[in-house]
Amino acid sequence: MRYFMKSKFFKIKEDFWIKNQYEEDAYFVDNKFLTFGLQFDIQKDNRVLYSVKEKLLTFLSNYEIMENNKVIATVDQKLTFLKSKLNVNSKYGELEVEGSIFDYNYKIYQGNRVIASANKEMFALTDKYMVDIDFEDEAFILALVVIIDNIIDKKRRTAN
Repeated sequence: MRYFMKSKFFKIKEDFWIKNQYEEDAYFVDNKFLTFGLQFDIQKDNRVLYSVKEKLLTFLSNYEIMENNKVIATVDQKLTFLKSKLNVNSKYGELEVEGSIFDYNYKIYQGNRVIASANKEMFALTDKYMVDIDFEDEAFILALVVIIDNIIDKKRRTAN
């Protein structure tokens, strides 16, 4: 299934809809206001599927994904030279996110199988992604893409 994720131009409290391939609202990203680090919920039909919280005071980015107030995944950024890499230890086993810091295209692997790809539109005024998912839990993958976008935003802020 294909999804489109587009954030707002002004990011005071950035809540947004993730649309499906038919341009229908599919998932809602509810960012928490006045928090330290990234915190958001992925919702569908007014029901929270996953909550994400960034762990602070770490050298590289680290996140927890929770389901029903229980941690079901940890996401850890790894130090690499030209590629961006995240390791995901989850209820689905080990997943790996790899991408290029130059073109903002990312693939999510379960073993050797690509289960999703996220491609950022380079010349848009806002952050805009096309996400293709071949995995049983699309909301979980979309939570990972929001985390990827947050890491990209942090890199962009520190580079300026």
